[in-house]
Amino acid sequence: MSLLDRTNYFVKERVGFFKAANAYDLMDDNGNNIGVVQEIVPNFLIKMLKFTDYKPMLPFTVWFSEMDERKLFFIKRGFTIFMSKITVHDEDGRLLGSFKQKFALLKFKFEVYDASSSLVANLLGDWKGWDFKLVDKSGNEFLKITKKWAGLGRELFTSADNYIIAFNETRKFTLDEKKLFLSAAITVDMVLKESNR
Repeated sequence: MSLLDRTNYFVKERVGFFKAANAYDLMDDNGNNIGVVQEIVPNFLIKMLKFTDYKPMLPFTVWFSEMDERKLFFIKRGFTIFMSKITVHDEDGRLLGSFKQKFALLKFKFEVYDASSSLVANLLGDWKGWDFKLVDKSGNEFLKITKKWAGLGRELFTSADNYIIAFNETRKFTLDEKKLFLSAAITVDMVLKESNR
């Protein structure tokens, strides 16, 4: 089964001291590895700046891959000052959509756009509680990102670095939509982590 055929994903960050690049394992309901998410640091200068106060402003590129290392898509952010804009691209570099961060007092909000720059969803959440959701323009929730899980993988996902992505199983998604929306969780984690939240 392809990584993109699933509706539930467990995200487990690979923790390490003094690491410049973030990396995550994607797992299924049984704790089996089903994919890898890996940040690529472009050069030595960016790597060194990751350990400074400039970290929240630095660009990043993060690839999503199958377990056989076949690359599927990536997210990318350029240098930023205040609000982030993250673009999502397929394996050939074709734009799939973007996330534009918006100011919201004590809350977390991104507007989600498709490749034609049409607003398709909002990513809303409370970063302190690590509860996030994607809602369409009508306010219908179709994806949830949370640390709360009462199932089999509960013991594996108790730290701040591990969380669950759950798609609405009754809704159908195109392949491009699945890539765009699956990247929401890593977008949240990268932006908050780079901001030291």
